[in-house]
Amino acid sequence: MDLQTPQPYTQWGLPLGAVVRLGKGTIGSIRYSPDGTQLAVTGSMGIWLYDVRTCAEVAFLRPGQNQGTPSLPLSWGGTTLVGVNSDSTISLWDTYTGERRITAMKDTEDDVWAVVLSPDGTTLVTAGWDKKIRFWDSRTGRLLFTVIGHTEPVGALAFSPDGKTLASGSEDNTIRLWDAHNGRHLATFTEHTDWVETLAYSPNGVILVSRSRNGTLCLWDVTTGKKQATFATDLSRFVGHLAFSPDGTLIASGGSGHRVRLWNADTGTEAATFTGHEDVVYATAFSPDGTTLASAGEDSTIRFWDLTSGTEKGVITGHWEWVGSVAFSPDGSLLASGSNDRTLQLWDTHTYTESMAFDGHLKFIDQVAFSSDGTTLASASRDDRIFVWDMNTGTDRAILPGHTDMTRTLAFAPNGTTLASGGDDDTVRLWDVDTGDQLAVLTGHTSRIDTVAFSPDGWTLASSSADETIRLWNANTGHPLTVLKGHTTMVEAVAFSPDGRLLVSGSSDETIRFWDPHNCQHLSTVPVPSHVYVLAFSPDGSILVSAGQDEKIYLWDPVTGGQRAVLNGHTCDVDTLAFSPDGRTFASGGADGTILIWDLTTVQSTYNSA
Repeated sequence: MDLQTPQPYTQWGLPLGAVVRLGKGTIGSIRYSPDGTQLAVTGSMGIWLYDVRTCAEVAFLRPGQNQGTPSLPLSWGGTTLVGVNSDSTISLWDTYTGERRITAMKDTEDDVWAVVLSPDGTTLVTAGWDKKIRFWDSRTGRLLFTVIGHTEPVGALAFSPDGKTLASGSEDNTIRLWDAHNGRHLATFTEHTDWVETLAYSPNGVILVSRSRNGTLCLWDVTTGKKQATFATDLSRFVGHLAFSPDGTLIASGGSGHRVRLWNADTGTEAATFTGHEDVVYATAFSPDGTTLASAGEDSTIRFWDLTSGTEKGVITGHWEWVGSVAFSPDGSLLASGSNDRTLQLWDTHTYTESMAFDGHLKFIDQVAFSSDGTTLASASRDDRIFVWDMNTGTDRAILPGHTDMTRTLAFAPNGTTLASGGDDDTVRLWDVDTGDQLAVLTGHTSRIDTVAFSPDGWTLASSSADETIRLWNANTGHPLTVLKGHTTMVEAVAFSPDGRLLVSGSSDETIRFWDPHNCQHLSTVPVPSHVYVLAFSPDGSILVSAGQDEKIYLWDPVTGGQRAVLNGHTCDVDTLAFSPDGRTFASGGADGTILIWDLTTVQSTYNSA
């Protein structure tokens, strides 16, 4: 099996108009290939295949157009890999060729929560919100039969190793066993007191392990229907599936304590604990030879553990849960990004490889901003602190601790020394980044501040708020100038045009409003299909870009308000936009954990020729 391509993985599966993707998206579930040489990882963008020896990317499997992306369920049998797309269709990939074999298996509009492939690869079973369990012919995509028995949604499925029995777990707190050939109900286990989230058979098919949402693990002898053992874990929240070691002696679990835990399958006692993850661990998988355990967590890493020594033997990085902000350096040579991994990353825009990383924040980085001369970079985080970084040395020059709640937005004044910030304490603050001094605290808003922006001449500062208003301030004195009203819900974005003649605002009321910032008059309103989270002008002012809740990016003519293009590529909310200084490209990022770099010329020519 060889799916390597001459392109770097950052160019695999790009949407039309994009030239590179940074980040691989979120992590859902993980599965080893049957031969143990590869690991499949579902995420917000598709399914990534990794070489477990080198931790290098092998292939990227992406669903068909308009199908959404694979969600948590994932099953691998032979050369067939199965994933559930966000629209509840089922995708089957041939992992030898990387081609989708079937992408239209669907018999419900409700969410599919679980999928499993029979050991021989011929039968696929799905279940979910509608409480039904469906059996499919995986070769043809034909629905074979449907079984009904659970009284609440079904979130867990497992085939016995011989393929003759299917186990299902439900929010009705029960486990049911079914004849996999005809769907006949065989048995019901009823001793859980909470939603059964995970099931796994022992390799010999005698023991079934189940976990409920309250953290209780039960071991069942499926030949007698008797419960053999019960033990409690720290799994008081969703953490993915359990895994049996190939010899059946160990059970692996994740948990909320940032640990991977191994349990003795016979006694239910803890056998070992692996530490290294920095957040909740929600997925585990044993290699087929039983020598290695893989684990995935909310720290956006996948780690490989040597079961003999208990040491970490490899790590896969590059997956992010969320990209909060991107910003180009003034000379266009660098792109800064902040995300959930608490690291401020700098990317070389010629090669789009990581150039540098700054550590210091304790939580999600929501905002990054360059000074006009490029010597200073500021970052704001949910740890309520603003870091000021020296780009020449890579060290922090100052930490600005003034806000009493989360800092959401930053903007440098054109002079390069004054920094404006806004946050959940309902204030706008002005700082001197050379001295670290707080210059002023601007009060007046009655709810959180979502965006601040300086006019191109540096005389005016605009702030938008969840209180449905935009306020203009004298940027030198901090004195209030006026309040702009008109939006009917929170105003989440505001931006000045490069010539300073226009101020635009975007809101959750699904409109973009155009204002004259000099006479403070409302000029026009453009309806948009979704909540607007971010706005950005091209450097020449000829294009306005907006993005938000509906995953799409919109290009507008700021003079007429006409729509010029709609871009699809992200799979979750788009929260940040930034143009390169030369206006040839722009970057977008958001909740799917990726950054896309778009070529503006390609985007415009494609849309105009459509």
